[in-house]
Amino acid sequence: MHIKNKPLLYLLFLILLCLPLIQMICPIVKVKPLKGAVINAEKPSFKLKSWFSGDYQEKYEKYTNDNIGFRPWFVKLYNQIQFSMFNEATARGVIRGKDDYLYEINYIKAYNGDDFIGSVEIIENVKNIKWLQDKLSELNKTLLVCVAPGKGSFYPEYFPDNMKKPLSDSTNYKQYIDNFKKYQVNHIDMNKWFSEIKDTSRYILYPKYGIHWSYYGMLLATDSLINYIEVNRNILMPHLEFTKMRSTSKLKYTDYDIAEGMNLLFQMKSEPMCYPEIKFTGTEHSIKPKTLVVSDSFYWSMFNIGIGKDVFSYGGFWFYNKQIYPESFNSPLSVDEIDLVQKVLENEVVILMSTEANLPKFSWEFIENINHALSNNDNNLNVINTQNQELQIRQIIKSIKSNKEWYNTVKQKAKTKDISVDSMLVLDAIWMIKQEK
Repeated sequence: MHIKNKPLLYLLFLILLCLPLIQMICPIVKVKPLKGAVINAEKPSFKLKSWFSGDYQEKYEKYTNDNIGFRPWFVKLYNQIQFSMFNEATARGVIRGKDDYLYEINYIKAYNGDDFIGSVEIIENVKNIKWLQDKLSELNKTLLVCVAPGKGSFYPEYFPDNMKKPLSDSTNYKQYIDNFKKYQVNHIDMNKWFSEIKDTSRYILYPKYGIHWSYYGMLLATDSLINYIEVNRNILMPHLEFTKMRSTSKLKYTDYDIAEGMNLLFQMKSEPMCYPEIKFTGTEHSIKPKTLVVSDSFYWSMFNIGIGKDVFSYGGFWFYNKQIYPESFNSPLSVDEIDLVQKVLENEVVILMSTEANLPKFSWEFIENINHALSNNDNNLNVINTQNQELQIRQIIKSIKSNKEWYNTVKQKAKTKDISVDSMLVLDAIWMIKQEK
């Protein structure tokens, strides 16, 4: 076959070969970066010593490979071919289930019990949680464990056939829940609750292509969490209110996070998901308990809608009991850098939240560390207990004064006992605290 203008064709071919290098040196087209935990190598500094050792060349080769022009597009093209033609998910730890339901392997392992740490260790952990719960209860503080739903438990029917196993009691989730009940640990089993309302929920609770609860499911969980704390502490808190319900197939927030991390060329088709408009409502009598949350990534979506400031008085979000947020947004702050006892006991509510896939390492040493610290701080506990009781007395007196009928009754009792009204207010407050105990 005769081809005219061969030199022109060769020139065009050469330009195409050089385009990635041209894009790297002087970007001619804006290319979106890859999503997920992608860390590109930095350009190394030239030094004679590293040149002669070969270290410079090795690092420069890595830098070129990671930063060559159009690399994100070529990676996406490769991933799409592997996914569409060979049924393979190239993202690490991602499993493609039936009907294209996407899982992280840890959630399937958790449901099957492949990551089971054993009954002895779980019982010991639960006993330690109960010990802390009782210690905090003595100070009129609440400890609550929240087990967030896992995708393995929610969608076991879409597992690949080679990953299906018979149901077993030897799973971390099952053993933790059984022992929470046995040792009377305050807990909310949202894993079970989500499965129970799965077929009756008006909107999707767990996204097909995401690893966390759906935005709508998270809002239901937030409302449930608020209600639980209200009842446990016998207070009125601000509430979550849906102002408008919106559905769209354009997925938002974490509803597409697994697929996004796969870096495919084309977006996968989705059923409509619900994204309500919300607001937090309260009254002048609403109480925002200071709350510390130690959690995995399932709390991020609650954190992002403002629960830490609009429902709670902010006590901190300790991500995997490592980084403290929001402080770490500006400058990294670690749990290791703070006075553990002081920070924990500043709060009225402590929430431990984990999905089933993270239960093997739950509570990420938080319970062990705080229990050890409290065991060596009995004097501090006595001082805090006294301060806490004084605060309770002031709060009850404030409530009495805000209720005209109640306040008049106290005045009458003071007159009968021939003591000051202020003294009677304190006595009534102390009596109420004793009755609560």
